[in-house]
Amino acid sequence: MRDFEAAQLEWLADKFASWTTEMEVLKPSEWAEEKRYLPPQHTALPGPYRFAVTPYLREIVDCLSPDSPIREVSLMKGAQIGYNVGVIENGIGYGIDHIKSVPMMLVTADDGLANLRVSGYIIPMLQTSGLAHLIKSSDEGNRRKTGQTKEKIEWIGGGSLIPFGARNAAKLRSFSVQWLFNDELDGWPNTVGSDGDPYELAKSRTKGYEVSRKILNGSTPLLKDTSKIYPLFLQGDQRKYHVRCLKCGFPQELRWEHTDNETGVITGMYWETENGILVEDSVRYQCRNCSHGHVNGDKTRLFDPNNGAEWVPTATPKSPDIRSYHLSGLYSPPGMYSWVSAVRDWMLAWDTEQKRVRDVGKLQVFYNNVLGEPFVAFGEKVRPDAVSKHRRNDYRFGQVPNKWAEEACGSPILLVTCAVDVHKSNLAVANIGWCRGWRAVLLDYWRFEGDTENLDDEATWGRLRQLIESPCNYVADDGKKYRISITGIDSGHRQDDVYRFCSRYSSGVYPLKGLGGYQSQHGFQYFKKLRSPVGVHAFGIYVNYYKDRWSTALRADWPPNLTIQPEWHFNAPIDVTEAQLKELTVETRVPNGGPNNTPEWRRPAGARNELWDLLVYNSAMLDVWAYALFVEKLKRAEGVDWHMFWDLQRGLLERSQATF
Repeated sequence: MRDFEAAQLEWLADKFASWTTEMEVLKPSEWAEEKRYLPPQHTALPGPYRFAVTPYLREIVDCLSPDSPIREVSLMKGAQIGYNVGVIENGIGYGIDHIKSVPMMLVTADDGLANLRVSGYIIPMLQTSGLAHLIKSSDEGNRRKTGQTKEKIEWIGGGSLIPFGARNAAKLRSFSVQWLFNDELDGWPNTVGSDGDPYELAKSRTKGYEVSRKILNGSTPLLKDTSKIYPLFLQGDQRKYHVRCLKCGFPQELRWEHTDNETGVITGMYWETENGILVEDSVRYQCRNCSHGHVNGDKTRLFDPNNGAEWVPTATPKSPDIRSYHLSGLYSPPGMYSWVSAVRDWMLAWDTEQKRVRDVGKLQVFYNNVLGEPFVAFGEKVRPDAVSKHRRNDYRFGQVPNKWAEEACGSPILLVTCAVDVHKSNLAVANIGWCRGWRAVLLDYWRFEGDTENLDDEATWGRLRQLIESPCNYVADDGKKYRISITGIDSGHRQDDVYRFCSRYSSGVYPLKGLGGYQSQHGFQYFKKLRSPVGVHAFGIYVNYYKDRWSTALRADWPPNLTIQPEWHFNAPIDVTEAQLKELTVETRVPNGGPNNTPEWRRPAGARNELWDLLVYNSAMLDVWAYALFVEKLKRAEGVDWHMFWDLQRGLLERSQATF
């Protein structure tokens, strides 16, 4: 008996001795190249998934591996770099097929986007990779449950994925998860009601897994002052992907422009133009060391780790288990967003000859989507001497100087808008004529003094009615006749009276409400349609966008070597007073002191700024007019084509002359 026990003990000892303390773990990138298949309907680069296309994503997704000490990863990125496929989808697929038991949460801007991400990308990813059979309800006794519902998906092994919208605070408090995917954070609201920051709400769901959790934050940044991904990027080690020049081997991050502090030599993106048109074959990326020019087709070799490409930390992280990365759209692989397209987008946003902003909206999109950097919204206090330079000798109040406008603005005045600022004892009213390229011509600026509490008061509301209903407001120096196309009235004061006044018109006269802050979403949304209490259409105007834009334009000169003035240029008549022009200069852009310190424009107490507000509201009315034409009348879902708009408006102007 004792001999038998001894033999057993010896057998057990041999078995224990043969065991190893090491465990081989399949990394997410290895799993992806073994299991993933990309169908042609989902990508421009179909076939088995390979990190050779986007090698910079391998290290990022491998932070999700259980043997990685990294707990939180943040990627501040440009567009078209393969992130959704290479990181989010690979990470979730790896958790489903390899880890199996992990509870996950995917949070994006709203519930609709979150559900679309699952149904439109995650489920098809599993299907095309032969993994759809893994989706199975944990309630095995109920055959009617398939494992996929609108609320979540479950799979063999006990894991689950819950898609949420950041605006749903109640759901963000209800679950505990191990892996958290936060998608496009800069599209999230700053706060959710009284529940606070949705990012902190989502992150708190991982506290039960503090030693094993994985938090992945990925977003294209928007505005620097309100960005969520930018401060998260700063908390990490701020890694940059260095490539090596194919000629000299010098390691460097791809940057749009780099200036050598010693020699002053500028490298980065290089191109040539002929008569203002891009010569596409000239586009190169120049090495910062030897100025060798790389073409778009060189990206594959540049990005290859076998050629020395690697992630390089550039800062000390807040905690050793936090890592952060930055990738611009310049790293978009061949076959996707090219360097030629990047240069073309830059030229639409920036006047390379005059070195000035061409279009602020396009400039922000370029910074966000191409550079992958947060945009610093333009706007500072405008100096009176800068505004005085916008006074023109060629016309006076009440005149429409089309002969001058054809030469100076590239077109006659194409339409006239009107804006009204309501005060206790007067209505401030400004009419602006618009030429091609948002060139604004101030035609009239009045104060209708009187009793604004009485809608029947002839000195105020009565005079405004006459202005709006006049069959012909102006006759230009070339004989063209104009009437006001659209009018916006600020409803911040005497709101009920403004609504009642506008309700007398079936269209063309709208209440306006100034909205603070910046709309937190991709691209610019300058206004939104509202429904007033009395049933008339009204518009909420994100005034800070217009103020940022016009503060830049008002500080800009009209270069003497340009026959036609720059786009977004302001013109005032010779008889405008200094006091009136000063109203364009009193506000200052300052942080608002709120939780995110969002910048806003502030007016000193008692200072007159009516013309500034009316310039903003007239600009908004131009946008509303163009939106109505393209989206509501022409049914163009993609929005306003401004080049086409100016052409159409000129045609409408010519045809309207027959009705006068």
